[in-house]
Amino acid sequence: MQRADASDIGRKMASPWTRTSSTERKVPHTRMEDESAIQRLYLFGRKLGQGSFGVVYEATHMETQKKWAIKKVNRKKAGSSGVKLLEREVSILKRVNHLHVIYLKEVFETPKRMYLVTELCEGGELKELLHRKKHFTEEETRHIISSLAEAIVYLHKQDIVHRDLKLENILVKNDHRGDDGEMPSIKVTDFGLSVQKSGVGSENMLQATCGTPIYMAPEVINAHDYSQQCDVWSVGVIMYMLLCGEPPFMSSSEDKLFEIIRRGELSFTGPVWDSISDGAKKVLSCLLKVDPAHRITASELLDNPWITGNTSLPVTPTNVLEMMKQFRDESEDSDWMELRDSLNGVSLNPSPEPTPHTETEVMSAGSDHEGNQEVRLQDTTDKSSSSKPSAPTRKRQRKKSFISTFNGVLKRNGSIVKSSSGTCVGTKVINPPSIRQVSPKECSKPRAANPKLSPCTPENKTPQMSMNTRVKKAT
Repeated sequence: MQRADASDIGRKMASPWTRTSSTERKVPHTRMEDESAIQRLYLFGRKLGQGSFGVVYEATHMETQKKWAIKKVNRKKAGSSGVKLLEREVSILKRVNHLHVIYLKEVFETPKRMYLVTELCEGGELKELLHRKKHFTEEETRHIISSLAEAIVYLHKQDIVHRDLKLENILVKNDHRGDDGEMPSIKVTDFGLSVQKSGVGSENMLQATCGTPIYMAPEVINAHDYSQQCDVWSVGVIMYMLLCGEPPFMSSSEDKLFEIIRRGELSFTGPVWDSISDGAKKVLSCLLKVDPAHRITASELLDNPWITGNTSLPVTPTNVLEMMKQFRDESEDSDWMELRDSLNGVSLNPSPEPTPHTETEVMSAGSDHEGNQEVRLQDTTDKSSSSKPSAPTRKRQRKKSFISTFNGVLKRNGSIVKSSSGTCVGTKVINPPSIRQVSPKECSKPRAANPKLSPCTPENKTPQMSMNTRVKKAT
């Protein structure tokens, strides 16, 4: 039988569950009665690795002479659970196509075995490379973590959660030696424990406790509802190991290990950490946050200055809680800046004589029967010099008219901030003694020129103005 005939016959006998859906790549999946047809297509070479129920071989395609890796799985040894994991991996690999995710070329299936033909990664597992090097440089680590983050961002956008990211499941494309300055090119593999969610929301949270203990996130250990953020934690563990050669959390027993992971206390002690930048340590602290709500996302990791190398731009978080905190801080800063601008030009020291320019005085207008202090703004414009104030002056006056105090409370545009000593905005306190005060005698004088302001005599205990209109400007 010719090779083409064997291939055509095999494809006609494909099993029903292997048919590709509209969301999958067109990956050939062939069912055969025996292995003879595969051996006519591929020449099997050296063994690359071995698992509990599968072996990986290097193989050369007869027609093109291109080298591939073929994962040969014994269905009987794998059992029903193992076959289910393999089918899940095949299903996900048919959906993905990314530079840093292993590429699935085609699948063959016989009654006894399954064959997965994937791209060949001659560098082997990243764990083996780390074992030879002891630890990577910060520049090499940055390159690897950047590539890994790109892959995770891509998977998460497809609603795919890997759930078993570790050094053993990251392959090195080329036979990396590091002598010529070439950076290792990585591929994420082994999607047996991966799952594709149907979307966002509490109904799509994951609950199964799975993975490799030293890489597992606290929420996975606790069997709580968790999301794709568990992959970000694993990226943090991988980054830590690349930099120093050891995992961030270790113990002699699994129970103690899980307890240490739940605490999430990072240590940067040891000679190797002396040469590591603060930026890298900060990234690790953000990746290994125990609370996944405060943990940065894979997209945020890609935008981090330690990854991009651009330290001139501030990091803008996409995490909702971090964005709310940043918005609150910026709002407080904005409030103080606006108050400062509002008080700009207010006389804080008594001047010996009036100037011909428009001024605004802060006057102590007495108190009502409840002891509520009232602040009034009085226009002391020299009428003889000008009939109308300038535009900048009017603008300042409008800003000042929004400031009032009520029983030790600063009120501005409807916002009230309690003050125990003077007027307080945020952490800024304006000391009352520095504000110009007008004596009660002067305040008790009748104000015929200001009919809108009620007299500030002790007998006038019930002012007619509401709290929202305590600041008035004389005309």
